[in-house]
Amino acid sequence: MKFYLTLLLTTTISISSFAQTIYKITEFKPIPESFNYLLLPNNKIEANDTINEIIIDLVNPILLDSTIEKRKAHLSVFALGWLINVIGGYNWRAESMKKQKFVGTVTRNTRSSKERYSEYDINFDLNFHLDKYLSKQFVAYDLQKKIGRQDYRRGIHLKDYSKPPFVRDTTDIDITLYRLHCELTPPDKFRIELNNLFYPTLPDGKGLIDHWNFQVQFPSMGFYGTTCLDCNHSCHPELHPYELAWWLKATQNDTSTAKTWMIGLFHESSKRMKNWSRNPMTGSISIPFVINNAIAYNSPQEILIEHLVYGKFETSEMRKYSIPDKTINNESKYTEVVFEGHNFSIQIPLQINFNSILNSDNIKYWFSNLSYDETQNNLSGYFHFATSVEDLYTTRITFQER
Repeated sequence: MKFYLTLLLTTTISISSFAQTIYKITEFKPIPESFNYLLLPNNKIEANDTINEIIIDLVNPILLDSTIEKRKAHLSVFALGWLINVIGGYNWRAESMKKQKFVGTVTRNTRSSKERYSEYDINFDLNFHLDKYLSKQFVAYDLQKKIGRQDYRRGIHLKDYSKPPFVRDTTDIDITLYRLHCELTPPDKFRIELNNLFYPTLPDGKGLIDHWNFQVQFPSMGFYGTTCLDCNHSCHPELHPYELAWWLKATQNDTSTAKTWMIGLFHESSKRMKNWSRNPMTGSISIPFVINNAIAYNSPQEILIEHLVYGKFETSEMRKYSIPDKTINNESKYTEVVFEGHNFSIQIPLQINFNSILNSDNIKYWFSNLSYDETQNNLSGYFHFATSVEDLYTTRITFQER
């Protein structure tokens, strides 16, 4: 009797441990051309900024707090910030009341040397190879010209509004003139952790090329946040604060086709923009993927999810977010997924591994838009995660090479 009870218990545990989440493949057609770029070796992607930006643009970010209520924000230095805002017009002026997504290639990365009035900025300047983002910059620079403000304080940043980028020949555009300054003060208590595990935050003289998660000087990146004009200077265009940042790690020497995504969700933690960035941070992001040689009998495709730097997970805001009924089990260090065709005609296994168990119900994962290309034996779709967290959540998600 004892033997049968032991066998029953072992079988129950085994079935529970290997429980599968099944997703139905909804389409059977060739994958889109933009998804095909995901099959390229990473060094080929790194060598072509346009292709890199096309891939990164496939990512879809969403914040529950996706609109802002006040058109202006100003420095918070006791009453001085309010005073120079009202009298001198020194402020940030929202270009849109809806938060925006931008994808470009970094031309400069800077960070503060010390905290100043609660500000410690991690900055990225972008240029754009995709027309849809470059044309948005045309609008921003036209607004800057319309305001016509000059920054006289240092005398080296005076603008000539009669020359590009404020006038332009659209048949001959120099994209380097249309930079977008992306800026954020991440939570100070996580600064060292972020530097070690996510992106550079310390004034140590090291660049992106020295950081493990980049290893290139000028990566392509995506950002999501509030578009504004910084009229504390000459009203130049900014994405400030950026609240979501993501990039595909692609380096010159990496000939593999594994795809490693770096993703960060942030609260702006200076006191400048209390109405433009609110805790807790609640949102989701959709990551494109292609499984090459999808029907293979040697091993399943594997995804590794690494939780990096994060705050306290929240419940109240998460309840407001629309989550599908079918999500991935993340209560153990690995879980199994099966993608099925009609009448079990196709079965494609996948294993998801986690570097740690969070013991939180406020981070969810799921798949959507599954399409199988029979001629190429490829499965494409989107992998999503959503969370609600105080201050920040950062992660590394790797679709490992078959």
